[in-house]
Amino acid sequence: MAIDVGDIIGVGCQVQPGPFSEERVVTIETVHGLISGFVRESELKEAKRGEWMVRAEVRAVRGEELEVLIQGSFFTTNGVASVPKRLAMAA
Repeated sequence: MAIDVGDIIGVGCQVQPGPFSEERVVTIETVHGLISGFVRESELKEAKRGEWMVRAEVRAVRGEELEVLIQGSFFTTNGVASVPKRLAMAA
């Protein structure tokens, strides 16, 4: 899958219930470790049974690393994260 700056992709993540019915807690693997935060349910899509992806906009492509922007409220980032390219899926 060719990925370019500006593309909307899905990034693999773990999903847990959030504090509100329309919100979920996600955990995402980044090149710097795991990040967690809250995203709207509308930003998530079940790729396969039990496997989830969160919507992300590609900001930069660096070899096997993608800098992405994920809409939500994260504990340790403003939503910008560097993720391994292998976690990217077509949105």
